[in-house]
Amino acid sequence: MKEGSVKKLNLNWHLVGLLPLVFGIISYIIVIIHSIPLWGLLWVCPFTAVATGIILLFLPSNRFVISALAAWIFFGPLMPALFETADMFQLNQLHHFMSVLALFVILYHWKEIWSTKGFFFGLTSFGAFVIITVNLSKGVVNLLDPFKKVGVPPMWIGIIFAVFSIVIFLWYKLGFKRVKKPKPQN
Repeated sequence: MKEGSVKKLNLNWHLVGLLPLVFGIISYIIVIIHSIPLWGLLWVCPFTAVATGIILLFLPSNRFVISALAAWIFFGPLMPALFETADMFQLNQLHHFMSVLALFVILYHWKEIWSTKGFFFGLTSFGAFVIITVNLSKGVVNLLDPFKKVGVPPMWIGIIFAVFSIVIFLWYKLGFKRVKKPKPQN
C-alpha cells in the first residue's frame, strides 16, 4: 500500500459522507427558510457536517485532510451530540449524529488514515474558525457554553490559531524535515 492511501475495502466506507452532507444541507435550508441572519451559515456543526460529506466523498484517501476532519468532528458535532441530547433529534440538529457516525467510521480505519500533522491542523483551524466567527458575529454564532461562562476569547487568540494552522499546513505540504548534523569523522 503506497503512503497516503487508504486500504481498499469491498464496502465503499467513504460513502458514509452522504449522511452528514445531506443533513448538513437540510440544516442550512432550515436556516435560510427561517430567515436567520447570514451568520447562521457559519455555525460550526452544520459547516463541519457539510465539509465531512464533501471530504469523505471526494478526498477519502488524503490522510492529512481526514485527520483534520476527525479533529473538527471531535471538537464540533461530537460535543453537542454527547451533552445536549435533548435537542439533537430535531431535523435541523441530526447533522450532529451523522457527523459522529462518520467519525466512528474514520476512527475504525484509524491505522490506515491517521496523520498527526492533520489532526493538529484540524485542532488549530477549528479553534481559529470558532474564535474568529464568534468575535466577528459578536456572539451570534459559535458562542459555546465554556465561552458563555468565562467570556469570549479575544480575536488575537483566533489569529494566533490561524497562523499556527498555516504553519502546520506548510509543514505538511512542503515536507519540512529536521536537518541532521553530520557525524564528525575521525
